Amino acid sequence: MWVRYLGFVILFGLPGALHAQPCGAPGLDGGYFFPKQETYSHEIEITYACDSGRKPAVKGWWATSTCQNGVWSPEPQCIDEEDCLPPEIPNAKFNKKQSGWYNPGNTIRVTCDNEYELKNRDATAVCLNGTWTSVPVCEISINTCGEPPQIPHAVIIGQKYQEIFAADSEVRYECEDGYSVEGAESKKNIFCLSGSWSEGPKCSK
Repeated sequence: MWVRYLGFVILFGLPGALHAQPCGAPGLDGGYFFPKQETYSHEIEITYACDSGRKPAVKGWWATSTCQNGVWSPEPQCIDEEDCLPPEIPNAKFNKKQSGWYNPGNTIRVTCDNEYELKNRDATAVCLNGTWTSVPVCEISINTCGEPPQIPHAVIIGQKYQEIFAADSEVRYECEDGYSVEGAESKKNIFCLSGSWSEGPKCSK
């Protein structure tokens, strides 16, 4: 009985121990960090920088990393100063490299989200000397619509609120109880067409 109870105590305490594993010193090729120790407690943060000709694999000339359950996050890394970090392009998608950075000469191709379009139809950027050439911009398309019109005694159903809608979007109104559209109907759809919403319903008793 005592042995079984002891086993329960050990197993019960084990998950907590797993969440507080220390970290060994990071292997940082081409850089240096502070403070320098053999082991680091859970949630301890280090600061690092890179040797001449290299830079951190994150934005800035110095960076930080935190010990999280035996693993450094993000992993301290120094890359060639002519490599490029992923560009920040709002409302866009582009091909991500598994390494997290791009080598000189690498090209990305940008696709804008539904409600946006490429400015000047420029869809690509090239990594050159550590920076991107002509980073594409996604701007609101002239064919998008703002929020659908507010109609007395009606609500939009099946759609979360948003400020802009892509071309050809469809939303559905439903009239308040006791009101209807075109006789007995209580629902009506409208569409985003060339930047404007089609005519909305009128809910009447």
